[in-house]
Amino acid sequence: MVKQGIYALLGAAMLGSLAIAPTASGQTKLNVGYVPVSDFLPLMVATDKKIFEKHGLDVTATKIMLASNVPAALVSESIDIGMGTGTMLLQTADSGLELVAICGVSRFTSGNPIVSLVARKGVKIESAGDFKGKKIGVPGFNSVIDVTVRKWLLDRGVAPDAVAFSEAPFPQMRDLLANGTLDAVAVLEPFRARIINDGTGYKVSDYFAELTPDASATFWTARGDWASKHAAAIGSFHDALAEAIVYIDANPEDAKEIEVKSFGFASPIRPSYSLAITRSDLEFYAGVAKQLGMLRQPVDLVKLVPTEQH
Repeated sequence: MVKQGIYALLGAAMLGSLAIAPTASGQTKLNVGYVPVSDFLPLMVATDKKIFEKHGLDVTATKIMLASNVPAALVSESIDIGMGTGTMLLQTADSGLELVAICGVSRFTSGNPIVSLVARKGVKIESAGDFKGKKIGVPGFNSVIDVTVRKWLLDRGVAPDAVAFSEAPFPQMRDLLANGTLDAVAVLEPFRARIINDGTGYKVSDYFAELTPDASATFWTARGDWASKHAAAIGSFHDALAEAIVYIDANPEDAKEIEVKSFGFASPIRPSYSLAITRSDLEFYAGVAKQLGMLRQPVDLVKLVPTEQH
């Protein structure tokens, strides 16, 4: 089962620290770590349109290419706030890192399925059983997408060890399918559309939507001690993101321009942005982690989400 933890994260921590303090203009400085995917467009819009400044914040958006490096950046105080996922937060808690969820980013919903299992053209895969002996690319071991694929297989009678899993960054998945290195990938937009539209692959299943109709996709995290001391800054951060989402709704073309400028692409399907994060969101992932044997001990979800956002 999935046993790789977060124990090596501290050794990969980025150097330096940024103490939160008012600027000369009275604004509060925040360094926020994100990965370059469309889920984080509200962060980029709030930066580009100076919405953070309206809410008394001086925000530096720091790109972190691998989500698995975010906990180390938080612990080393290189960033104040960083993106997180359910599996990531549970594993950091299991490893003794006291991180907490402070605000939602986006959700996976059955009404807007943006993540799927996609098979390579020429490989016949119609059901879970057809994945036996095949090689599936996932964006990172122990990522949300990785562990939920394993659960999807297990729920359908396929032991995860009957499938070969390989780490594959989203931008490389199409080429790895095309050259035959992978038989299938667990992929989200906009990379899914590119693979399907050019005929490299075809969709087998919106597997995540088959597991649950609604789940947290990603959210913002911080160190627990930092969050307890900076409730006002967190509140302003939340309010600025809420305003940015309203702006995206009202100005879709301008938002797409910001998306292309920030990430190099515009997703054909908009993520389901949501600032909500509750303990029940983590219950789903805790159940998955228990089923796959990922955690050494039970995790107190109250400590992980000290203040729920609805």
